[in-house]
Amino acid sequence: MPPKQAEVSLTLTGLHCAACVARVEQALKTVPGVREAWVNLATRQALVRYNPEQATLKDLMDSVTRAGYGVESWGRIGERPAAPAPEKEIKASRRRFLIALALSLPVLALSMVPSLPASLGLPTRTLHPLLLVLTTPVLFYSGAPFFTGALRAAWHRSANMDSLVALGTSAAYVYSGWVTLFPGAVAAFGQKMAVYFDTTAMIITVILLGRWLEARSRGRASEAIRRLLALAPPIARIRRGEREEEVPLAQVAVGDLLVVRPGEKIPVDGVVVEGVSSVDESMLTGESLPVAKKPGDEVWGATLNQRGFLIFRATRVGQDMVLSQIIRLVEEAQTGKPPIQRLADRVAGIFVPVVIVLAALTFWAWLEWGPPPALNRAVIHMVAVLIIACPCAMGLATPTAVMVGSGRGAELGILIRGGEPLERASRLTTVVFDKTGTLTTGKPRVTDVRAWEGWQESQVLAWAAALEEKSEHPLAEAITRHAAEKELRLPPVTDFQAEPGLGVKGRIDDLPVALGNLTFMKKLGVPHIDLERYQEQMAHEGKTAMFLAVEGYAKGMIAVADTVKPGALEAVQALRAMGLAVRLLSGDNRRTAEAVAQKVDIRRVIAEVLPADKARVIADLQHRGEVVAMVGDGINDAPALAQADVGVALGTGADVALEAADITLIRDDLSLVPQAIRLSRHMMRIIRQNLFWAFCYNVVALPIAARGWLSPEVAAIAMALSSVSVVTNSLRLRRFGS
Repeated sequence: MPPKQAEVSLTLTGLHCAACVARVEQALKTVPGVREAWVNLATRQALVRYNPEQATLKDLMDSVTRAGYGVESWGRIGERPAAPAPEKEIKASRRRFLIALALSLPVLALSMVPSLPASLGLPTRTLHPLLLVLTTPVLFYSGAPFFTGALRAAWHRSANMDSLVALGTSAAYVYSGWVTLFPGAVAAFGQKMAVYFDTTAMIITVILLGRWLEARSRGRASEAIRRLLALAPPIARIRRGEREEEVPLAQVAVGDLLVVRPGEKIPVDGVVVEGVSSVDESMLTGESLPVAKKPGDEVWGATLNQRGFLIFRATRVGQDMVLSQIIRLVEEAQTGKPPIQRLADRVAGIFVPVVIVLAALTFWAWLEWGPPPALNRAVIHMVAVLIIACPCAMGLATPTAVMVGSGRGAELGILIRGGEPLERASRLTTVVFDKTGTLTTGKPRVTDVRAWEGWQESQVLAWAAALEEKSEHPLAEAITRHAAEKELRLPPVTDFQAEPGLGVKGRIDDLPVALGNLTFMKKLGVPHIDLERYQEQMAHEGKTAMFLAVEGYAKGMIAVADTVKPGALEAVQALRAMGLAVRLLSGDNRRTAEAVAQKVDIRRVIAEVLPADKARVIADLQHRGEVVAMVGDGINDAPALAQADVGVALGTGADVALEAADITLIRDDLSLVPQAIRLSRHMMRIIRQNLFWAFCYNVVALPIAARGWLSPEVAAIAMALSSVSVVTNSLRLRRFGS
């Protein structure tokens, strides 16, 4: 028996950089029974998979607390809203920033404009204490979060970005305070009577501005999941006998009869039992046109009923609803990490201690070998090294792109299951399509009706449908449906007989009539020389031909085929234009498979493959070095979907949680296949750009700061901009596909 597994999402507090992420993940993974743990800096959430028989929720929360961080809330995956918009964080950052700005501006003016203190009549002995008074609330009120974060990390014998900011700003502040309060001692050391209150104030103000802008950007980045959560109506109208009753959505149970009036949202998934209407499903599937609904049709929660009055029976509620499954998949995708992030995590784990050591070496080098006043220069250049380092950019590089991209994908009807499928999808070389139900509709339709010897096509179809009406053959439904669409009157049939594998026969208007394949015609002694030509032609086009014989002579032919879906040709051509090889994999005979392949411009066909062997075909392609995506309907193709590097399931709404699929397309639209791959490539391009910027920024900036070529103020601006630029670059994904 496989071990039990539970999943929980924790909303964390105190996270500020990639080092924080690495520390929390490491703490969670040390809990016995935890199998996997991912922390997302952008959403401030952790996803933990664990064995509930070995670990409890309290164990997980305690491990986070011991690491120096907090747990604000928790919930099972899909049972709770996604991380709320960071309104509280935005307001707090804005308030602290505005206070810091108001106090920092006079500090900067008095420090940077040499003539201003003199014009105001402020001698040095008055100016320095004034700057100290103005800077103190900037550091200890506006900058309080940095110190609390640094102290918490120090208590747990670790360091993070808050440690760097707290060390840098307090070093400049303490040195300046020493100069201000004990000028005689400074003179005795032979040091210049210079203060750097402007450095402390400017650093705190600029970094707070960066955090405020970053919080606003993260709020915009998570809009997609919040829009999904806002779709479900809070109230449902249940019919109990002859009366209707409004109840909270959580009280709706499977089997309840629900009433939806025109213009109202459908509360849960169900099946229509009464009424006719059209429903706008664009909020879930991206399909712009309303979908007609009649008794027996399925409806989904959170979609909008337009004109008609509907009564439906609830079939899925709560976490089983399509909307809940979509939210769960998007949450998982936003928390998961692609492998490319692992390098950043490893670097982040040692980054802050390395920076602190580098800052100490910078201070010692300038104090030992720098020009006078050595102490002044040593302090300033050490502060610049501490401030310029930015593990935030490394921590935000991947999760912001994944969060924005997966949210945009969900809006388009594309669900990507986590970071690893995302990265593999960007490296695809081959796309393999299943035929039936994927490239074709999976429902045979009449494609051709031919009539001979003075018969009308409508008469051929009506007599054939009259025979097939009594048949249980899969192709019979196609013929009877086509006759119904033509509104034909079917004559009565007597003496009906079915010949398995051949066809059917009976009597109409007291005449012997037969409908079946060429073998059946030969068996009945029907002249078949011309029929063989038609049979060959239809088979070449991937169609099944059935002939109608009356009194021993052929009077017509009906061809039935599984028709190609609209947009299949365009989707295949788009994939080929992207440089991907496209193959068709089918269990049908080669001639039929090749006929379909020809219609959609696929040049490589693998036919007559049993469902159980499809996974082996995918594995053979992988052994040749191909990175393979398998596109199927997720039913017969489950083994092949699981074997492929990326399994793409064409869902019909209710299938959005197919376990075998890495990417699920909510609506049955083949154009989403190339769009999903383009989205994956675009997301990975953004992630690489973000990581390149984050790494290069730190690699280049730290030596420049240590060399003394950057002031602490410039370092603070560069550090704040590095985080904001990464988030802003990720937000470009919001425009994908528009």
